Amino acid sequence: MALRKLKTTVTALAAALALTAGAGNAEPLKIGFLSDLSGGSSVLTGESSRVAIQMAIDDFGGEVNGEKIELLVADQLNKADVGLSIAREWFDVNNIDMLFSVDNSAVALAVSPLAAEKGKLFIHGASSTAMTNDSCHPLQIQMLMDTYGLSRAITTPLVQAGMKDWFFITVDYAFGKDLQAKGEAAIKAAGGNVVGSVLHSPTEKDYSAFLLEAKAKGAQTIGLATFGSFQTAIVKQAAEFGIDIPMVPYFLGITDIKAAGLENLQGVQGSIQFYWDQNDKTRAFAKRYQEHYNRPPTFTNAMHYEMITHYLKAVKAAGSADPVAVNAKMREMPVELISGDTATIRADGRVARPMYGYSTKKPSDSKGDWDYLTIGATVPADTLLLPAAESTCSLMK
Repeated sequence: MALRKLKTTVTALAAALALTAGAGNAEPLKIGFLSDLSGGSSVLTGESSRVAIQMAIDDFGGEVNGEKIELLVADQLNKADVGLSIAREWFDVNNIDMLFSVDNSAVALAVSPLAAEKGKLFIHGASSTAMTNDSCHPLQIQMLMDTYGLSRAITTPLVQAGMKDWFFITVDYAFGKDLQAKGEAAIKAAGGNVVGSVLHSPTEKDYSAFLLEAKAKGAQTIGLATFGSFQTAIVKQAAEFGIDIPMVPYFLGITDIKAAGLENLQGVQGSIQFYWDQNDKTRAFAKRYQEHYNRPPTFTNAMHYEMITHYLKAVKAAGSADPVAVNAKMREMPVELISGDTATIRADGRVARPMYGYSTKKPSDSKGDWDYLTIGATVPADTLLLPAAESTCSLMK
């Protein structure tokens, strides 16, 4: 009896294997999501962006060209050596088709040469302009607004409105230093002055001395070339010390406003790449997103959804996951944005997308949780691009 049962099991297993072989032994399409899952920007992106990525995969039916889509996730810890080690393992052992996000400029700059060496498509969320200049390569795409675009969209209008004297509090990362440099250039070009600046470490807890220095130097504006929990702590401490100098966050998300308190950020003007309550299309997406997560999407969540969707459309159009063919399709097709607008991908890999002017509401004008911004004019994409003549990317020559 036992022998007969064993034979039946073996026969059933053979039949199952035959069916699998008949259906083809296609490897799944593998996407490696390497992100900050526990550090300063993890609330803005991290796990919440993983949810957005999974939404895009699910909206595509979980497969493309008959291949299942597999998502690998890891925490880069905002350390270049950690990110590089994970990326190398994913390329060499897991054979991923596309490396995604890497939302830290130092990590992205470390990983970039490896992705180029392996011939892999690399769509990143770093903002440093170096990624589309000396560190550009043909299979690399920068989905997030770079420091040049951020500085132009946010700084220039404020200087022109009379906020002439600036002081910078800057995170001691490649991103922060690059953003401050681009911000200073924009301020000076618009006729403003930089009265001082300080670098803060990623472990800094007390920002009071920096804020008092800005006041002592007569700053009219404090530019926050930082992000996430660092930015929130600075804003809260400014309120505690009675520093009423206007803050200008370059990288403001709804999660930052929630953490700092709208009362401490009311009247801030700037530009953002996505806002959940902008129009009917963004509100419809936000409603779907909140079915999977406990708040509306941030601008980073939205971009992760948009770019994964665009990537999967390109894989389908190319008929394979071949990185060269997929990259060509991604640059050939317009990137469909949740807002209803579209973006394009320039030769240096920069995603050229519009930004939207905003002002933060007074608490009395907010209709409830997450109702923080009033959206104004659209900032055209072509006004936010580093001029081709200033580019050091070989692909632009």
